[in-house]
Amino acid sequence: MELTGCNLQSYYDKLESLRDVLEKPWKLTDHLEALTILEAEIAELAFSAEDMVDLKSRKWIGMMNRYTNSKDLKAQNLTLEGTSEHALEPENMMGWVELAKTILATKLYKDPCIMSRFVIHAKAIVSKEYCVRNVLLSLLSCINGKTNEFHEQQQNGQLADRLQKCLKGRRYLVVIDDIWTTEAWDDIKLCFPDCINGSRILLTTRNVEVAEYASSGKPPYHMRLMNLNESWSLLYEKVFAKDSFPSEFEQLGKQIASKCRGLPLAIVVIAGLLSKIGKTLDEWQSVSENVSSVLSTDLEAQCMRVLALSYCHLPSHLKPCFLYFAILAKNELISLDKLVELWDVEGFLKVEDIKSIEEVAETCLNELIAKSLISVHNLSFDGKIKNCGMHDVIHELCLREARNMNFVNVHGRTRDQNPCSAHLRVEELPFNLVRVLDLDLIGCASFPSGILCLIHLRYLALRLYPCLEQSLGFEGEVPSSLIDILPSMSSLCYLQTFILSLPFSIDCQYPFILPSEILTIPRLRHLRLDWNYFQYHELTEKSLLLNNLQYLSGVNPWYCTASSFRLFPNLKKLQICGVREDFCSHKDMNDFRYLDQLKELVFDLRYPCSSCFLESVTRSGSTRQDPLKFQIKMQESPPADDLPPLFLPPPDAFPQKLKNLVLSGTSLRWKDLSIVGKLPKLMTLTITCDACISEEWEVVNEGFPHLKFLLLQGLDFEYWTASCDHFPCLERLFIEDCEYLDSIPLEFADVTTLSLIDIRYCPESVGISAKQIQQDIQDNYGSSIDVHINQAM
Repeated sequence: MELTGCNLQSYYDKLESLRDVLEKPWKLTDHLEALTILEAEIAELAFSAEDMVDLKSRKWIGMMNRYTNSKDLKAQNLTLEGTSEHALEPENMMGWVELAKTILATKLYKDPCIMSRFVIHAKAIVSKEYCVRNVLLSLLSCINGKTNEFHEQQQNGQLADRLQKCLKGRRYLVVIDDIWTTEAWDDIKLCFPDCINGSRILLTTRNVEVAEYASSGKPPYHMRLMNLNESWSLLYEKVFAKDSFPSEFEQLGKQIASKCRGLPLAIVVIAGLLSKIGKTLDEWQSVSENVSSVLSTDLEAQCMRVLALSYCHLPSHLKPCFLYFAILAKNELISLDKLVELWDVEGFLKVEDIKSIEEVAETCLNELIAKSLISVHNLSFDGKIKNCGMHDVIHELCLREARNMNFVNVHGRTRDQNPCSAHLRVEELPFNLVRVLDLDLIGCASFPSGILCLIHLRYLALRLYPCLEQSLGFEGEVPSSLIDILPSMSSLCYLQTFILSLPFSIDCQYPFILPSEILTIPRLRHLRLDWNYFQYHELTEKSLLLNNLQYLSGVNPWYCTASSFRLFPNLKKLQICGVREDFCSHKDMNDFRYLDQLKELVFDLRYPCSSCFLESVTRSGSTRQDPLKFQIKMQESPPADDLPPLFLPPPDAFPQKLKNLVLSGTSLRWKDLSIVGKLPKLMTLTITCDACISEEWEVVNEGFPHLKFLLLQGLDFEYWTASCDHFPCLERLFIEDCEYLDSIPLEFADVTTLSLIDIRYCPESVGISAKQIQQDIQDNYGSSIDVHINQAM
């Protein structure tokens, strides 16, 4: 609009007025079909207008004023009043016949008495669209605590073999949820070794034949619908749990409950409506009549119709957030970080007042979770949402509504192959107006040149597979395959998120050699790179300020200088990544104070068996803009113990708002952590993969007075000495893969804030000390903490 001089304000105002119509509360007796049609027409008009504007802007010519009055959408005939937008709020999904199997299995799976009998616990969802690869990855993810890149690169046979080896000889409990066919069971059952040690596999299915086929001989347990008394009890609990119960509502309430036909989901949804409207018999009578009109004789249709009511009552700003889940396959999860970025670049998040985009996204997600339309599947170790998804029946509704609104069309997809084995040939891209292009799971041999024409692109994720074999053993100038891996991307002026990755290899690792123009894209908010160097010039104070940049990962220690950090004044998350030589060659990496908005900092030092790294730099011309001549040296990396330790910057050089710190592979001395303890806002500390070396960690000085969450992973220390005064605010302690550790300091029993100790793959003595701390807290303070132990040693 700025470039063409066009003014679309009147058009925007008209769309806003129509949005206001849809935001008004409406009665169940209103014309639902008419409202739905109106909403679809408004959306179609907006989409069409947006497409036209984008098309015209590609050619720098005038736009579509004539389109403003092309349709006359009026809503004066509709009565929009009465109940609030939260009239239908399914507060939880408990008891629904299709979910009840999962809920029952999950309760058994998480029951402390049952958990304590098994060393390994794993769970996977199969569903109708069966993919053996996803099942194997899910189970390995549960066993390992996370799905790592090494597993992602393996073929299905390798994954199955890995799973069998993880389970062999150990007592395990595996839940296989929502399996549809006997063939699906045949495909995975051989992965579960029978060691006659009390291991158990629990299956849930909608198909009696599958249940009997997979049964060990005992008859399957059948779920059932609720009778009238149970239905009324559930309705009563949801509507009147916190209020007094007027007796005159009982007869009408039982009538409403009976019309739900034993379907707990319908009862919960209708109860959400009854709890929000006024407590008058007339309004309850209206609900009773509406239940009759909504519920059909078919069980699945009942579920879908009731869920559709819940969707229709979503405020307009939440509907696109919900419909966006149609891009996922059934039972597919999405990380919260990625979801927020996608919602943002698609324009779903309207920032008001002083809230950030992340805060607005969190509010939207929590509203959808509260309405049981979205479910949380994983939490990070500090209790934050990590992944989310939706039940397959809700996903079916999402797909249906997305198609009705012309919001998303999902074509057939093959999900059973290893995505890393497929390579994309992108020469002519037919979608000129695309805003999101995610090719992370589809390898490209080189940068697809057609991407540079997608000027409206907001989100780009690439995984490149350049031919690097010819460079093995190379010493001298940098290989051209690494230099030319990216062109200048200055034409992508709207790009907000750029993710670039290479296939991971533990044998040899190569850096990206990137054009510095990446750091001239003004709207960039998220830049995620693998280990890299810049090709043209160093970052200086005269470079372009990236005021919008919030998340930067993969930055090399070469560029961690005060002059570089001045370019990112609003950075909130930073990951520094490189090999040992990068960190050692820049010992002046000690001034983060200019990143005064930074809240999360990650030091990631990698140890591939061999790597090619930047040894020296010369300029090939006389000006700063001339390309640099790189001297890349390839050599085998020595063990971490054979190298001198790195040094942390002093406390006053860290950003004072820093809340989360991750140290990985840094080979620090344990005593250097006293610097970390002085950070005034630090709440979360992760120490992993030889981040600290030597056999004893003796916490000194004041310790970590503000720390709430501590994760120790993949460390070789044996002894840990600390008192309660060193961790006075600690709430959660996670210890994983510390195979030499003797015990947790028993003084932790006097940390009064402690609520959870989670032990995985550590010696038995570590678990014993955790249990002792649990018992001491019970004896001394009369309170309890959770202790989770998975000792697969």
